[in-house]
Amino acid sequence: MQRVLFIYNHHAGKSKTWANLSEVINAMTEQGCLVTAYPTQYRGDAGEAILRWSGDFDRLVVAGGDGTLSEAIAGASRLEHPPEIGYIPAGTTNDFAKNLDLPLDDLSALAAAAVTGVPRTHDMGRFNGRPFLYVAAFGAFTEIAYSTPQKNKNLLGYNAYVLEVVKNLASIKPYHITVESEEATFEGDFLYGMVSNTTSVGRFRNFPPGNPDLSDGKLEVTLISPVREVKDVEELSRALLMTDPSILSSMLTTFSTRKVKITGANDLLWTLDGEAGGAHRTAEIEAVHNAYTILHGK
Repeated sequence: MQRVLFIYNHHAGKSKTWANLSEVINAMTEQGCLVTAYPTQYRGDAGEAILRWSGDFDRLVVAGGDGTLSEAIAGASRLEHPPEIGYIPAGTTNDFAKNLDLPLDDLSALAAAAVTGVPRTHDMGRFNGRPFLYVAAFGAFTEIAYSTPQKNKNLLGYNAYVLEVVKNLASIKPYHITVESEEATFEGDFLYGMVSNTTSVGRFRNFPPGNPDLSDGKLEVTLISPVREVKDVEELSRALLMTDPSILSSMLTTFSTRKVKITGANDLLWTLDGEAGGAHRTAEIEAVHNAYTILHGK
């Protein structure tokens, strides 16, 4: 029987998930696991719990949103031999879960997959020395993402973000930045920017475009040009409502790189995996190749 440390963030997502906590534990038990459940107590606790106790267990399972998983993987990556991690997505948008081929509509199947899935190794990012799982971003959309009240996120989910963005489109100001990498160096004004290792951001599939390889040692840089005409406002609104990034093709600048430096004319407010990442004039961002192993559904 495998000993499983089950770390979950009971503040993440919707309460109905945690009302079925016994269902989750039972599904893992049915796969031959002896489960010890630990509810996180504060931000960053998922990673610290792994550092404290992972050596006492055969397997780790994390449940919560993208931020909880990011904390867990950042903690695991500090160990000499990082353990494999099973994941039960239970947040508001669960962006990263869309990379993992998990059965998102079946809680028991999710729990079973967290201990029986296929292990695959992925890259992660490093932002001014700080690890992140799948996206570092700046711009008005990111500010809205972490300023939207949690109760609104839980109640409305993705619609909470769309409503806030559309409401503020007219007042969004561009950011003047300089971008430096081996592939490209340029300067310009942009509404939004992100450096990512994912195939989905904010419910957008294929964003950034091209179905990036999550284990190629590179990150994807994606920049959105500022709103200059009425048609740009229409494009942004439609892209958000339809979660279709192809609508923005005329406004996108994208490329892949191992390392990039982004410098703002002023401090930029960044988010890391959907959480506030602080104000930085300069961000040096690099890929960390094959940094962690996570279980996929198939």
